[in-house]
Amino acid sequence: MEILDYPFMRSALFMGLVLGTLFSLIGIFVVTKGMSFFSDFIAHSAILGGALAVIAGVEPTLFLIPYSLAVAFAISVVWNSFPLSRDTVLGVFYGGTVAAGIILISTKELGQLSLIQFLFGDILLIRPVDIWLASGLLVVFILFLRLKLRGLIKSSFLPEISVAEGINVRLYDYALISLVAVTVALSIKLVGVILANAMVVIPAAAAKTVSRSFKQFMLIAPVIGVFSFTGGVTLSFYLNLPSGPSVIAVAFVCFLITLPFKRM
Repeated sequence: MEILDYPFMRSALFMGLVLGTLFSLIGIFVVTKGMSFFSDFIAHSAILGGALAVIAGVEPTLFLIPYSLAVAFAISVVWNSFPLSRDTVLGVFYGGTVAAGIILISTKELGQLSLIQFLFGDILLIRPVDIWLASGLLVVFILFLRLKLRGLIKSSFLPEISVAEGINVRLYDYALISLVAVTVALSIKLVGVILANAMVVIPAAAAKTVSRSFKQFMLIAPVIGVFSFTGGVTLSFYLNLPSGPSVIAVAFVCFLITLPFKRM
């Protein structure tokens, strides 16, 4: 229990507990709707958002949340207003935001250490405000699921039938887009820009592999997500490894373990 003697590790483990649950639950619908490229775009566009936050001298998390929401809704407007596929729009904005972020980092000389921490995550960067924001978002999402789960499931699995039944599918899409954007923004400090999308996809993909029903899907995914975060943070502490890659490595091993179970 030596790990609990350090306040920064207690914060990291609690943050992992919250984010592991949040990521996996949101990942269920991201995987179902084929939105993994969208969450990857949001994560990488944070390179520009992080650079702007450092230049402006503001808390990165507080800046990244409205920034990620603004970027997410901007591309939503573009792909709904022009005859371009979602992948095309995401590809264009992906390149533009990452290029602009790298230019800002290089011209403003923001520091190599800060860039590495931002790209790969660092548990030392976690502040109480990050934990409170992540906990609040988890509560909001659980309440949303409790009230709108049936509509969210229908709009995710059967969008055409949902439209015919009068369900506002676009509204559910915007709600999911907002949740993905904010969740990714909150996770940057722990897992980094490059690896944030992996924690949206991998726990949900592993759970989907072994689940026989949607109820099992929603129960198994958070277990894998929480285990990946807490296990990865623990490994990083005892083996002196970077926290972000350690979390993803544990999640990836969990996914590999589920494959033989599916075959059986």
